[in-house]
Amino acid sequence: MEAKDLSDKEILDIVMPLAEHTENAWNEKNYNEFIRYFFDENPSEDFPEGEFNRQIEENFDLYGTHKISDLVAIHRNPDHVIVLWKVELEKRKEPGLLIYGFREREGQVLIEGCAYHA
Repeated sequence: MEAKDLSDKEILDIVMPLAEHTENAWNEKNYNEFIRYFFDENPSEDFPEGEFNRQIEENFDLYGTHKISDLVAIHRNPDHVIVLWKVELEKRKEPGLLIYGFREREGQVLIEGCAYHA
């Protein structure tokens, strides 16, 4: 992704729908939709469904659903971007930090990685 010439708004217009889709899939506990826009051609090899379910089991009752909130920062690299947002957690007053990496493959921007820290 040639992000160096894009404004923050242009980057967010591209990546926000991917992040929102993935967070909604987490909230719905839907593994196939969660990995739908992952960069890996075989995401189930690097992030198998069992690991998804383990993370859901460990974290969902504690934090509840996620909702992307305020933009914290956009970090531009030569071939990808990292976007940090605050994330509202249903069962916790304080926001968490949501980190997504995005990279282009064959003309499509995809999620290289995502994590949240509460």
